[in-house]
Formats: sequence, structure tokens, C-alpha cells
Amino acid sequence: MLALKNLRDLLNQLLPQDGLTDYCPNGLQVEGKESVKVIATAVTASQATIEAAIERNADVLIVHHGLFWQRDSYVIEGSKKLKLQALFKHGMSLFAYHLPLDKHPFLGNNWKAAQELGWTNLQPFAFINGVPIGVKGKIQPTKREEIQSLLESYYQHPAACAFGGPETIETIALVSGGAHKSILEAAGQGIDAFITGSFDEPVWHHAFERKNLTFLL
Repeated sequence: MLALKNLRDLLNQLLPQDGLTDYCPNGLQVEGKESVKVIATAVTASQATIEAAIERNADVLIVHHGLFWQRDSYVIEGSKKLKLQALFKHGMSLFAYHLPLDKHPFLGNNWKAAQELGWTNLQPFAFINGVPIGVKGKIQPTKREEIQSLLESYYQHPAACAFGGPETIETIALVSGGAHKSILEAAGQGIDAFITGSFDEPVWHHAFERKNLTFLL
């Protein structure tokens, strides 16, 4: 059994903000029981995720996308009301770590993926207010269609691709989540392929117009 305050200190040390300007509060978002036996983890604090954690008698739920974001309404209604009611009813604490988890060199969404995919010469990429969130590196010369297949296998999800760059990929960059605007930074650095989690319509054209970059998500 672990005290909630000790878990809070441990997580904040493991995933420090380090001067980050984020879009949400990182760390404890909802306080529950003082003692912790069971911890659940997930990407997003959705209603389904919270209910699944409750079914498993979790005392704490740790997520990447929490309940509170900049520009959200201050009014507690609808799905947010239901989520908070469920957390309070079962005494479950909610922790959320957004950019601190994205940028972490060992546990983070970007560096861990790059390491597991076998990239070499890893370096920081995509700086936000001086803090690098993503990662770039090198791979053995690989056909871009093979990169697509590798990503789909790794993430277990179809990849949308704009094959605007070279047919053979040797340099590659990754920023998970909604980082499609970093495509211009990748193109400016001469990177062959850029991977992220979302895109908007203009970014699709950037991939072809810059002529040196393949875009995958």
C-alpha cells in the first residue's frame, strides 16, 4: 500500500515539467483515497476508461490526456460531470501528464517509440519554448512503404501517408499527438520522413510542396 501523497511526489519527480508551458495542469487533477493499492493507466480519461478502472477496483488512474484543458468551459456539465461523479463516488484519484510524458527520454511517447523501432543517433526535436518534445534519428535506408507497414504494426492502426519526399528514408522525426505543424521544422532540417498523430488540410500540401519530406501519421 502506498500513500497518495507519496505517489504524487514520485510521479512529479519522474515526470517533471521543467519549465514547460503546457495546455493543461500536469500531475494530480482529482484527489481520491489517501491510500493506493491498485493503479490503472490509459491514454485518455474517457468515460469508458474511468468505468474500466472502476471495474478493476483501481484507486488511481494515470493518463496522458486528463479532464482539464485551456479554453475549456468552467461549467461542469454533460460528460465531464459524469466523469467527475464516477471518480468521486469511488474515491479514485486522477493523474494526468501531457507534455512531460511526451518528452521523457525513457518513458515518453516519442523516445520510447524511436528506441523500440530501432532508430539510431537519437536527438531532441520540436522545441516548445526551448524544451524539446519530439525526437529525430537515423535508420537503415528503408522504402517509405515499408516504414508505413512498420508503423502500422507498431501502433496497431492504419497510417495516413503523404509520400511527398524521397522513396528511400534514412532520417526520420517523431512527435506524437497533434504536432502536425512541426512538419515545416522537419522539412527545414532536411529530414526524410516526419511522423505525428494528426494533420490538417494545409499540412497535407506542405508534404508535397516541400518535395523533400514524407509525412506519416
